Amino acid sequence: MIIDAHAHLDFLPEEKLIEIEKDKRIKYAVTNSVNLDSCKKNLEISKKFSKIKFASGLYPEDDLTLKKYGDFEEFVLKNKKEIIAIGEIGIDKTEKLDFEFQKEVFIKQLNLAKKLSFPVIIHTRKAEKEALEILENYKDKLKVLLHCFSGNFKLVKKGVELGFFFSIPANVVRSEHFQKMLEIIPKNKILTETDSPYLSPFPEKKNEPAFISESLKKISEIWKIPEEEVEKQILINFEEFF
Repeated sequence: MIIDAHAHLDFLPEEKLIEIEKDKRIKYAVTNSVNLDSCKKNLEISKKFSKIKFASGLYPEDDLTLKKYGDFEEFVLKNKKEIIAIGEIGIDKTEKLDFEFQKEVFIKQLNLAKKLSFPVIIHTRKAEKEALEILENYKDKLKVLLHCFSGNFKLVKKGVELGFFFSIPANVVRSEHFQKMLEIIPKNKILTETDSPYLSPFPEKKNEPAFISESLKKISEIWKIPEEEVEKQILINFEEFF
């Protein structure tokens, strides 16, 4: 059984979405948004395919404005019954967008999630410390999933102390960082993800939810339990988080 807690399925062709729906191994896939256009596209995808769930969020792209945030909030309030989480959202020092403005929009989205009792799916790059400092203010108010977290292990442990969840991408098959994370994060705080079409376990192929089968093998090896037990734990964690 495959659960993909973080993908960008609006980047995949229609025929691939049909394959996801028909694949008996796949139970859920959460398609994440990065701007209002992808929110609208992912909403339509989630309406068409029952296995695909929809997270609505604004990534800190360099053309993000308060006007765009306002349009996004209006969209979320209008479609809240179709939304499973606010994501992906966060802060990123590799983006050109002013960092203080990134934090402002990030906090606005966290407050919106709190208001609507939605969990949040977090992106952060080169700003993991600052993201955790902000998220610490919400530790008892929001369920937090740190997607593809690349911070150092001191920050990983901080996330664990705060009770956050972590989603491990399919390239765990060759990433020592993510393999080590599986050793130090409690089993009940782990989810699987692809970040499709990125971070494929197969360098020559674009990523897709089916490739989580490779993650399950690696997790089973690291946890030293059968794959079936890994699958059961991931399902429990998914249902707890979402």
